[in-house]
Amino acid sequence: MRLTDIDLRLLRVFKAVAEAGGFVKAQDELGISQPAISSHIANLEHRLNVRLCNRGRKGFSLTPQGEQVFRETNQLLAHLDSYAARLNEIGHEAEALLRVGVVDCLLTDCQNPLTDAISEANAKFQGLTVRIGVYDYLDCLTELRAGRLDIALVGVAKDARLPADVETRHLYDEPSGLFCSRDHPCSKITDPEALAKCVRATEISAHSFLQNPIDEALDIHLFEENSEISQSNIESTTYLTLAGTHIGLIPVHYAKIWTDTGALIELAPDTYRIVSAIHELRLRSQTHSPIATWVWDRLAVE
Repeated sequence: MRLTDIDLRLLRVFKAVAEAGGFVKAQDELGISQPAISSHIANLEHRLNVRLCNRGRKGFSLTPQGEQVFRETNQLLAHLDSYAARLNEIGHEAEALLRVGVVDCLLTDCQNPLTDAISEANAKFQGLTVRIGVYDYLDCLTELRAGRLDIALVGVAKDARLPADVETRHLYDEPSGLFCSRDHPCSKITDPEALAKCVRATEISAHSFLQNPIDEALDIHLFEENSEISQSNIESTTYLTLAGTHIGLIPVHYAKIWTDTGALIELAPDTYRIVSAIHELRLRSQTHSPIATWVWDRLAVE
């Protein structure tokens, strides 16, 4: 098996679950819901072709194979984190440095204050270097905890509990909806019950920080992440939606270019729209530079 970024992300989730002793207990560390954690573990089990843990009425426990994977995962991630820390020290010579992580496709949202904040910071701080990385939610947390980011901008479910080791500030809300292509069977249905039935029978692709986000009673078949096609970003979800193979959970502002032309159709907004809360995050234990502190405060200015 050749390790990918997806594999490393799933292994970090597995490590948190194993150390916490269960899916529910790992929520505070990971900052994602129990259904999302369960989905990530199932995905990792599929990729490794082993059952990693027992979960059910008898409680959580690792299988013998899970114990082996846990030991190997600890060694692998410790090595990678140590290596990354050494590289991070090499690149610390720049004093006027701002490192920001963002989840994908926030750039197209006119509510996003990051561009203006960077422009104003560049005028205020001489010789400023800005590094921006695009990650998913879990990788933003990993990079913050490793000291490789000063600030991260992420989207989370409105009722999500964010990890205790990060300081958070709400910036704005971003609505997402279910969209399909103009030729998809769901696009022609107006009856709510018939539409719900069609949605249940359709493969749905969703960006990574929202797993089964609409209704736990609604059986959403999330597209499996693999080396060929990934649902870990909104762009890949939109490809599948435009192709007509999936319904896509897509931010409304991002879908607008295609809804304006009729290429995408939003399904029952009153029923299927959800709201993601966009937050800025920073590590509580980190010593924040004057530049990072200034940008942190500027991002929250309406």
